[in-house]
Amino acid sequence: MSKIKDLNENQQDTIVCIVTEATKGMTNNQSMYLNLVLQDNTGKIDAKKWDATEKDVKSFKVGNVLSLLVCPILYKGQMQLKVIDYDELKGPINQKELIMEAPVSTLKLESELKEFINDIQDGDIKTIVNEVLNKYYDQFIYHPAAKSNHHEYTSGLLHHEVSMLKLAKEIAKLYPSINKDLLYGGVILHDIGKIIEISGPIITEYTIKGKLLGHISIIQTDIVEAAKKNNITSNVVTLLQHMVLSHHGKLEYGSPVLPQILEAEVLFLIDNMDSRITMINKALASVEVDSFTNKLLSLEGRTFYRYR
Repeated sequence: MSKIKDLNENQQDTIVCIVTEATKGMTNNQSMYLNLVLQDNTGKIDAKKWDATEKDVKSFKVGNVLSLLVCPILYKGQMQLKVIDYDELKGPINQKELIMEAPVSTLKLESELKEFINDIQDGDIKTIVNEVLNKYYDQFIYHPAAKSNHHEYTSGLLHHEVSMLKLAKEIAKLYPSINKDLLYGGVILHDIGKIIEISGPIITEYTIKGKLLGHISIIQTDIVEAAKKNNITSNVVTLLQHMVLSHHGKLEYGSPVLPQILEAEVLFLIDNMDSRITMINKALASVEVDSFTNKLLSLEGRTFYRYR
C-alpha cells in the first residue's frame, strides 16, 4: 500500500483515496470513461477509469473512499493514474489518511498568528480583529483557503494568512509610510469569510451563502457588526472594510472597489504573491525535471518549466 506522492511511473501499486472529482466522458468509439481526481493526505492526482460501467459511476461518486490498483503513467510531463481495479471501503475510515495538511503544524501557525495580533498597537483594529476571529476561531484554524487553487488543505487559511503576515512585516520595515496595524488587520480579516463561503477540507464545495454572497461581502459585514458591538466609531472601520472589499485588486477579479489606500494595494500584492507562488510550486511538484506544467488557468493560462 502506497501514498500518492510515492507512486512511480509504470509500476502498478495499491492506494487508498477519496474521490474529490468525477466526470464522465466518451471515447471516439462511444466507450464511456471517467475523469477522476483522487486524494490522500499526501496530495491529489488525476486518474482515468477506462471502459467505465454504470456500476463504476456509482462507485466513483464524489466522497467515496476506495482501495485502488493503479498504474501511474506520465502524460505531457505529469503523472496520472490508470485505474485497473478497485474495492469500495466500508466502515470507519481514518480521515487523517485522506486529508491534506499544511506543511507547518497548526499549533506553530496559531502561535505565530497570536504574535502578529499582539504586535498591533491600534486598539480599535485589535479589538475588531479579535472579535471577528473569536466568532470563527474553531473553524478558522482548520479551514482550507480555497476549493482547489491554493492552500486547499487543513489549516490552509491559517497558513496563507501567517505567510502573508510575514511578508507584510518585512514590507512594512522597508516602507515606513505603511500603517502596519492596518495592514496586519487587513491580512487577518481579508479571507475569513471563506469559512462561510466554502465547506471543510475533505470535500471542499461552495456553500449556498458562498455562492449568493461571497466571502468579501460576508466579512465586511462582520467588521461592521464587530465595531458596533464594541462601540467603535473611528475611521478604521471604514478603512478595514475597504481593505477587505478591494483585496482582489481588480473589478474583474471580484473586488467591488479598487484599492485606494496604500495598505489596500499592498494587501492585494502580497495576497497575490503568496497564492501565486503556492500555485506554481504545487504545479511544479507534479511534473518531472525538464518538463512543463499543464496550463494554469488561474495564472493566465501559462505553463511553467521545471529546470531542477
